[in-house]
Amino acid sequence: MEIPKSKVYVKTDENSRIIRCEGGYTTSENLEDWTYIGEGTGDKYNLCQSHYFNGGLYDVDGIPRYKLMDGVPILRSDAEIEADRTALPASEAIPSVKELAEENKRLKAQIAANVDRQEFLEDCIAEMASQVYSV
Repeated sequence: MEIPKSKVYVKTDENSRIIRCEGGYTTSENLEDWTYIGEGTGDKYNLCQSHYFNGGLYDVDGIPRYKLMDGVPILRSDAEIEADRTALPASEAIPSVKELAEENKRLKAQIAANVDRQEFLEDCIAEMASQVYSV
């Protein structure tokens, strides 16, 4: 009995970076935006996300490691990957414990001031009500 071959397809972005891989005996029906890159037997073809591309499709920063050139997947250069890394949006700075403690102190003071103001307004309303209803 002959083992059926699995076909491998990749999807690229506008810069020909490989962003997805699909392989197996059956593939999704809509492959119009996908490119066939090979076929064979075994995990390399069945589980292409983790076995076809040595080291995976993405690096630790989520940057595509491979591109499609003339229908063949190739590893992107360090310069190409670094250019993508440079183009990533700057991550939001994580506040220090000291900054969080200062913010916590400020928020507690604001809450206390709001409570005092609320109590003052309630006292004013109570006094106005006593004046209105005492007549």
